[in-house]
Amino acid sequence: MRLNIYEALLQKAYLFGTPVLHSGDPIPQEDVPLGWYCYDLRGTSRAPHSPYSMVDHADKFHTGSVLSLLPLKSERTQSRLVKDQFRLTQEFVSLKTFCAENNITAPEIPFRHQMRPAIPEETGLFYALPPEKDEELGTIGHLRIDFGRDGDEFWHTWWPRGPEGLNTPAFKEELGKVVDDLRQGVLKDFSTMLRLCHIDGGEIAGGVCTQNYGFVLETERYRYCLRCNPVRGDYQAYLTCFDLRQQELNQVQEQDSGPVLGGMG
Repeated sequence: MRLNIYEALLQKAYLFGTPVLHSGDPIPQEDVPLGWYCYDLRGTSRAPHSPYSMVDHADKFHTGSVLSLLPLKSERTQSRLVKDQFRLTQEFVSLKTFCAENNITAPEIPFRHQMRPAIPEETGLFYALPPEKDEELGTIGHLRIDFGRDGDEFWHTWWPRGPEGLNTPAFKEELGKVVDDLRQGVLKDFSTMLRLCHIDGGEIAGGVCTQNYGFVLETERYRYCLRCNPVRGDYQAYLTCFDLRQQELNQVQEQDSGPVLGGMG
């Protein structure tokens, strides 16, 4: 599993006198909060496990990554010597706690980090359903996604399903935010999707040409089910959207309209 900086406990440290958060694993660049800075610590061939310099990305001798609210080097500078300017503490904290301790506004958790791998019982939610099932589940529709011939484009079409009244302006606004956020991660391009599927799991049955992967994202009002179909020459992703409030309403109505058993005369 890749590092999730919004859930993991990171080690408090000081670099050039600045409080930072340290991880022994690489910090995904797409997860760095807006306005923050992420750097890799790099060792040398003689001392591969000891931080010698700080760079934007360490291809070799990676000894850790740090997350900082302040810039620690010029963008024009490729590296900066660390020497004795790096000090680890023995304390591990969450990003939220680190922000509170330093009077920093904690960054919001991106939508993509609310996603979880699907479980086998949810497989049916990722494929076409009968109209009556769509209505029961409050299905709004699905977005069909293609990364194009080179794998770095983003073509998409919307297919409405279920009651048309569920496709409200509020839903459209949230869907746009969800898609924009996912495009920073699993929907960035074909190669990123393939890599993250292999890392994050979520295998589901039903793929014809290749193994399919399912991920579930829930907000206060809606559920989004993303099916990844990592094969070239076909649609590579389907994002099905459900209205949870409508789903609950349908369940209540079904219970209220159930059979009433009369007494025996």
